Amino acid sequence: MKKYNLTIVIVTFNSEKYIEKCIESISKSNIKKINYKIKIIDNNSSDGTSNIIEKIKNNKIFYINNKKNYGFAHAVNQGISEQEGDGYVLLLNPDTVLEKESLLNLIKCAEINNAGICGGTTIDDYGKESGSYFRKPNLMVGLFDFTNLRKLCKDDRWHKYFYFQKKDNGKKSFPVDVVTGGFMLIDKKTINKIGLFDESYFMYLEDVDYCLKASKAGIKIFHTNMSKIKHTGGASSNNKDKIRHTSWLKSRKIYFLKHFGILENIIIQPVFLFDDLLILIRKIIKNFAK
Repeated sequence: MKKYNLTIVIVTFNSEKYIEKCIESISKSNIKKINYKIKIIDNNSSDGTSNIIEKIKNNKIFYINNKKNYGFAHAVNQGISEQEGDGYVLLLNPDTVLEKESLLNLIKCAEINNAGICGGTTIDDYGKESGSYFRKPNLMVGLFDFTNLRKLCKDDRWHKYFYFQKKDNGKKSFPVDVVTGGFMLIDKKTINKIGLFDESYFMYLEDVDYCLKASKAGIKIFHTNMSKIKHTGGASSNNKDKIRHTSWLKSRKIYFLKHFGILENIIIQPVFLFDDLLILIRKIIKNFAK
């Protein structure tokens, strides 16, 4: 019987409420055809995450406890930098629970479609799909979804465009521009070809950046509806809005500077700066009103 080699990389930060259930769901998945190991990269959690991992650690689980929070992209690179031979790497958020066939169906999607990157469907706590795959951001998405100018767009056109909300695709699997880094299967040949994640991104848009890099190298990216996980969302960043917001504001600037030309950046970078200022003023007013 053919067996697939799979390394599951989980980046944690203050995920004590979720990590044990996540790992338990992996062990309960259909793994008869999968040789797997789990690499947990902890970004210096201050809660009980490390104690939980030490308690459940076995010969399938490898644990790296960083001395500081290096961010998501850096931690991912720690998990995928030493990949040898054939097989796959799965990036998985700690606040997720896999369905029984999730792992096998995701690998089958990649194999059948000869895809170098493949993602499945993430379902939130209310049973609604929550950002499983995206289109490549264009200038209008940057202006009217990545900033507060979104409030001026009453039909939310560019948000819906970015998240494929008007696309009804009944196929089991189909090509997309980007899949979420919280549930991303990567063929090891892809890593060998295009390298690691860009660590300029502390958190946010590193998955978009990596998929775009893969696409430019001729690597196919697919989404499958046959692989599903429940995703609580924000568990590793909701401990502090400061980390989340600061990272997002920086990442959007980095992404457009990297992937767009001078003219587009002359337009959008001042908008980002003005948006930063509005957010700061609103925060000051809110604190003053307390």
